[in-house]
Amino acid sequence: MKILIFGGTFNPPHLGHQAMIEQVLSKPLNDGTIFAQIWLLPVGKHSFAKSFVSNEHRLAMLKLMINSIIAKKPLLKDKILIEKYELEHDGESQTFFTLEALAKQHPDCQFSFLIGADNLAQFHLWQNYELMLKKYPFYVYPRLGFSFSPLRQGMITLDNFPQLDVSSTEVRKAFANRTSLNDLLDAKVHYYIKKNNLFG
Repeated sequence: MKILIFGGTFNPPHLGHQAMIEQVLSKPLNDGTIFAQIWLLPVGKHSFAKSFVSNEHRLAMLKLMINSIIAKKPLLKDKILIEKYELEHDGESQTFFTLEALAKQHPDCQFSFLIGADNLAQFHLWQNYELMLKKYPFYVYPRLGFSFSPLRQGMITLDNFPQLDVSSTEVRKAFANRTSLNDLLDAKVHYYIKKNNLFG
């Protein structure tokens, strides 16, 4: 079974994440691959020293987002899962070691990884990135304002997919500045954040 892993802090999960999930499950990717499922992989401890709200809140928001996707597209039921491996293991989250562990746990699955084009500039800082690209295909989703560069062997661009211009940083700034979040967040996620006063 072909599985696409989508990792991130999801701090918070936003309409950009939601669009990526819906798009990659809606049609074959550029190399013809069709994925049976996408597994959302919230980061445990970030190697680039980022901080975020608690695991409990991030998981709750992810579940709300998934429910909204399925309500809109019922055929995606059972195709979007949350993988808690990095939340349940101590130490910094390192994508290569996570993929190796998941491959060992699920020998019947073939894993690939999804990133946004904004990750390319710092990809050389990912631990074991060259070995990782030899073992696991990386699909690169277009982001507004970011080019597909530098592109490395083992990466497949999704240049025929619509560009995204939403980021978690933008969402947190909107909360801080009390500006509209209608184009940034799912309504259920927005309500959850306000109810729990997560971003001020």
